[in-house]
Amino acid sequence: MEKVNTIGKIYTTKELIRFAAPPVLAQFSMSLLSTLDDGLFLSRYVGTNALAAFSIAWPVFMTFIAISELFNGASVFCSTKMGEGKEDEANRNFTSVIIMAALFGCVVSLLDFLFLDPLIVFLGGTEILFPYIKAFLSIGVWYIPLVLVNHIFARFYVPAGNSRMSLYITLINSLCNFFFDWLFIVRMGLGMTGSACANLIANIVVFIIGVIFFSRKSSEIHFSRPDGSMFSTVWQSIRFGFPPFLTNVAVAVNTFIANQVLLYVSGEDGVSAYTIINNIQFMFMSGVWGLTGAVSPIVSYAYGEKNREKIRTIIRQIITVTGGLIILIILSYLLGKTPLLKIYLKSDASEHVRRMANQGLTIAPIGFLFFGYNVLAIDTFLALHQKKTSTILSVLENIVFANLTILTLPYLFGVTGVWFAFPVAEILTFGGTLYFMLRSRSLYF
Repeated sequence: MEKVNTIGKIYTTKELIRFAAPPVLAQFSMSLLSTLDDGLFLSRYVGTNALAAFSIAWPVFMTFIAISELFNGASVFCSTKMGEGKEDEANRNFTSVIIMAALFGCVVSLLDFLFLDPLIVFLGGTEILFPYIKAFLSIGVWYIPLVLVNHIFARFYVPAGNSRMSLYITLINSLCNFFFDWLFIVRMGLGMTGSACANLIANIVVFIIGVIFFSRKSSEIHFSRPDGSMFSTVWQSIRFGFPPFLTNVAVAVNTFIANQVLLYVSGEDGVSAYTIINNIQFMFMSGVWGLTGAVSPIVSYAYGEKNREKIRTIIRQIITVTGGLIILIILSYLLGKTPLLKIYLKSDASEHVRRMANQGLTIAPIGFLFFGYNVLAIDTFLALHQKKTSTILSVLENIVFANLTILTLPYLFGVTGVWFAFPVAEILTFGGTLYFMLRSRSLYF
């Protein structure tokens, strides 16, 4: 009997939920623990300026997480090749991408370290925030290669047939961060340097586990002899990874722009409030990325099999599951946002920061429903090799509408306009999502 890979099986809706649950929980857990981590350690033990500095520095890491998405494009064509029965070729492609990502990360780390001060000034580091940012990035730039490779590993655990690994890795990463943040920040008083060291150690641990996992021949994707044309493989990966790359770069740019707008209209307090809102909002939305990350390889595998009816069935299931997940996210958000805000802000915290954070958190969930289906459409079209459609939607969501709203609404409505920028951008993007879904309904929907 011919072997069927895990992502090639035919799933009922309940089975699909069970398969996707670990990546969804992994994304949510990572964001929850990161949110608690920032609130418990940076905000409380180093101060709200440290939290603002972290927000100023974050676009650096978002940029390289974005670059990892270029390499992660390999997960689409590797899953497709598995559907075509070309497992050995998929293994060689995966290995080539890992090697090239590691080499690229090492070069970038060195360049960032050499030009660190100009980089901090460019990011908008004020006189108050500059020392916090430098303390963090002086160490942070050195684990960029690990960030790149670990994000590629995370994307390939599902095609490798073990969706639960993403949850295990997330818990290990977060627990390492928690323990070493407590040790370095609370016990040793190392501040931002301690936070960076904690991240470095956590990334090393996750990297070692990933190397061990993908070295096993029992993994449905594993290390193999690299193919002869690594640059060609990476170029193919970039073609598929461009839409998510664009999304992550845009998020980094949008965060940078929002920070500059907030520094202008409300100073460091505005950046601190924005960081709190973003962290809590991102935590609840992250489950959507976990879901699409789990189901996209299944769609790509079916595409490789050229099984159109199977694709239609999977997409109908995904649409239903996404709707249920969004409802769960909104209910959880309404119950959890106030307790989470209390973790970030001590009783003696600035009333200005508290008031802005409360307002932003009240407005944020308006965009959740539209965000879920926008992400679903972008990732599903990419899994179906509809790169142009996926890119157009990503550009609309993350460049056109996100920047249009963040640059115009604050000047019309002040700080309140910043909080409305996200939901308005998602609502506008949803129009494009509906258009492309209706246009492709005869083929895939």
